[in-house]
Amino acid sequence: MGRYLERTEHLARYINVEYFSTLDSPHPKQHELALLSIADMIGLPVPEMGEHINEEEVLVSAALDENNPVSILSAVFMARENARSVRDSISSELWEAINNFYLFVSSYPIDIYKTRGLSDFTDNVIRNCSNVRGRIQYTLLNNVGWLFIQLGLQIESASQIVRIMISKLNDINEIGKLKIGDAIHEREWDILLDCVEAKDMCNKFYSSIPNRQNTIEFLLFNQLFPRSVNNRLKLLLKYLNRISPEYSLNKKSIHFRAAKIIAPFQYLDVDEIDDNLAEFLEDLLSKIYLISDLIAEEYFN
Repeated sequence: MGRYLERTEHLARYINVEYFSTLDSPHPKQHELALLSIADMIGLPVPEMGEHINEEEVLVSAALDENNPVSILSAVFMARENARSVRDSISSELWEAINNFYLFVSSYPIDIYKTRGLSDFTDNVIRNCSNVRGRIQYTLLNNVGWLFIQLGLQIESASQIVRIMISKLNDINEIGKLKIGDAIHEREWDILLDCVEAKDMCNKFYSSIPNRQNTIEFLLFNQLFPRSVNNRLKLLLKYLNRISPEYSLNKKSIHFRAAKIIAPFQYLDVDEIDDNLAEFLEDLLSKIYLISDLIAEEYFN
């Protein structure tokens, strides 16, 4: 449930920010690049720059395509099915929030979405995600079931932040190839922070405009920002320890194996990874997925 919720919110915000941030761009290629970036995030075949890309097809597939397993509609449907399977263990408030969320998404008119509803749709999806998250935090017992929901939230949030960083790094590389100006190139770091609701806090933390180094450092390593990957992975270990505290020092335990994967990451800085950032992010994403697989193997097989 938690994983689908995080996936939905990140995708909705990514679509919104990517699409609308490029409508007034001084270079038409940037809007095309935004559509390619959205297509890549949802697993559609991505054509080369300059080839025809169907804007309507990309945006509908990302949001309302029930045949696309990573669309917003599919993710909300799976969140509701997960909630239905544990209906007796969750609050009526949480169930109603998830069910109403699904009814909103599944009944949203595609014709309106295609023409004038993209902003309304994505804004409402983000608000519904916040509503459901609030019901998880404040209407459930903080028992083992709640801890597993939290595990899902942390894993998916960390992986989505990394995936968004990979996607935007690809965009920045493409802009560099197009040679369309340093201002547009630097603006992509600003857009990246907007995609994960981090721009304002990043600006306040560094007292400067976004650049490559402070953006990477803030999203990966900052210990004060709740959505940084470092913060999410530390919470992941915390919840694993609460689920099985007696096994935390056992070298065969899930907590020990996850901590062994995460620990080196917590002692890195930007200068150590910047030269091979793309490779680092891909490796980090693989490690997050590995931890997810270990948890599934330990508790759900």
